Amino acid sequence: MKTRTLALYGKSRQDSNLTGIMNFMTEARRKGFGLLCHEKFAAYLKHICEDPEQIPPVFSCIPEAKAAISFGGDGTFLRTARRLGNAGIPIAGVNTGNLGYLAHFSLDDTNLLLEGILHNTLDTQPRKLIEVTGDGIPDDFLRCALNEIAVQKDDSASMINVHVELDGFYLADYRADGLIVSSATGSTAYNLSIGGPILQPELDCMVISPVAPHSLTLRPIVVAGSSVLRLSMSSRTGSYRLSVDGYSIAMKEGANLVLKAAPYTINLLTPHGDTFAASLREKLLWGRR
Repeated sequence: MKTRTLALYGKSRQDSNLTGIMNFMTEARRKGFGLLCHEKFAAYLKHICEDPEQIPPVFSCIPEAKAAISFGGDGTFLRTARRLGNAGIPIAGVNTGNLGYLAHFSLDDTNLLLEGILHNTLDTQPRKLIEVTGDGIPDDFLRCALNEIAVQKDDSASMINVHVELDGFYLADYRADGLIVSSATGSTAYNLSIGGPILQPELDCMVISPVAPHSLTLRPIVVAGSSVLRLSMSSRTGSYRLSVDGYSIAMKEGANLVLKAAPYTINLLTPHGDTFAASLREKLLWGRR
């Protein structure tokens, strides 16, 4: 039954969290939830679990579920979001990784999470994505990013030139190691590591941030979420890399890329009253020595 089913996703290499994950499953079943497990996560759990019969039925496509549970860090959450696409299934991240800006629960919060899903008391945060289109992108390649879309040089030596138009008007030519277009959600990811601004994730905007620009006057800029960006790349090698939430392919220069708001959102489940300010203080250790 859809209203009582949870779809489980997770990363490998988290043997130390097995007890907590299995306890989550036990408690979920006790509360009347049905469980399904993504095939890759199920294969990993069966490999390390003493009783493989405890692993839920396996699925590979988008399941019928009330919510998806992502065990891991932000990378696992992004993979979960990619697999669910525009299905509209809300995602709760259980942080068994490192920082976990997207994973707002821990294995110690099992009862809080399950009770919240059961009684619809969790907060739901819609998060906007960025879509990329253009000639030369394979049909099976990821097109929508929850965090960021990046174009980067394809070797270790020369820079690339990224010609950017904003809503049909010339903005700038960025000579740099690359250029990142981040969502508000992704502002605390790659964008933050190169000096871009931290944005409240509910904002409807995008951030354009150069990676090691040749000119220090080219600074990160925040534009409206309704903006349409057109990017054209050139380089000495004749190629560059296109990266969408960490998944990358080599691309030939010359073809334009168009970046704009994706036609759907991802719904993130968080504890009631959990705030972005509190998350920043915790993750970035603000005020600690």
